[in-house]
Amino acid sequence: MDSSDAFDAKVLKALGHPLRMRLLTFVTEQGEASPVEMSRALDQPLAMVSHHTRVLRDLGYLELSRTEPRRGALEHYYRAAGSPFLDDEHWELLPVPVRRRVAAQLFRQVLRDAAAAGQDGGFDVPGAHVARMVLDLDQRGWRDLSRAVLAFLKRAEAIQERSDARREAERGEAERGEAERGEAERRESSRHSELAVLHFARADRAGAADGSARQTRPPRLP
Repeated sequence: MDSSDAFDAKVLKALGHPLRMRLLTFVTEQGEASPVEMSRALDQPLAMVSHHTRVLRDLGYLELSRTEPRRGALEHYYRAAGSPFLDDEHWELLPVPVRRRVAAQLFRQVLRDAAAAGQDGGFDVPGAHVARMVLDLDQRGWRDLSRAVLAFLKRAEAIQERSDARREAERGEAERGEAERGEAERRESSRHSELAVLHFARADRAGAADGSARQTRPPRLP
């Protein structure tokens, strides 16, 4: 089995049940979560969530981050083991039905989150951004734009890492009693945000006849 076949088999097993994608997305968004928390948030039986969490862990998509004593037992917390988006070459390795299923699920989630944010004033704050641009690209232009999107997402990932590092340093200062006022100000300025990027072939000008044009950029699976 070559590397592409191994990748296909791994991803197909990970996405073989629709709940696994939901679990991976939830853990990625929360930073970490336990099966108990996932079960409650997704309204799924704990036994089923625990089973699929183990599958994702065994495949390398989730990793144990910590344990915490809870009512005479240990509650296990997991975090995502990979970055939040697929590389172009990996996306192209996925069978078309898998691409469509992953894209459709994530697209529905983006629409739900955006609609909820709109009702709650999420687009009212400074820095919120909504834009739409229709392009007519040749094959080279399509590839160039795809690479630009990937570079942008990697830059966003680096921004998140720097933000995490600053917060960790600030928490250390607060614990030493050196920045109580600053901690309150940081809580006010901290903002949970969501970034969604769509680059797709329009229905009236579909790209490849086999449906291989990308419809959205899903969470990365290692």
